[in-house]
Amino acid sequence: MFKFLKNKPTEKDIEIANLKKELENCKFLINRNDTMFNMSTDENLIAAQIYEREALRWQYCYLLNQLREKEEFSTEKNEIKIGE
Repeated sequence: MFKFLKNKPTEKDIEIANLKKELENCKFLINRNDTMFNMSTDENLIAAQIYEREALRWQYCYLLNQLREKEEFSTEKNEIKIGE
């Protein structure tokens, strides 16, 4: 079976690429937060890092779910199958 994909990126392809960039940025922020948490000694700053970590974790989960939804619909519509 052969699969041909469209050459021109669709709006969904662009949205998927943007979501992947946002996920990478969120990963960077999570890693930075971990570093800052490990270096902190003030209890107020530690508490702030914990809250920030939780917020970033929820943001990451949201972005990941959005990406899964978009990729699921994108692959179904962009493929043209020939032969069995």
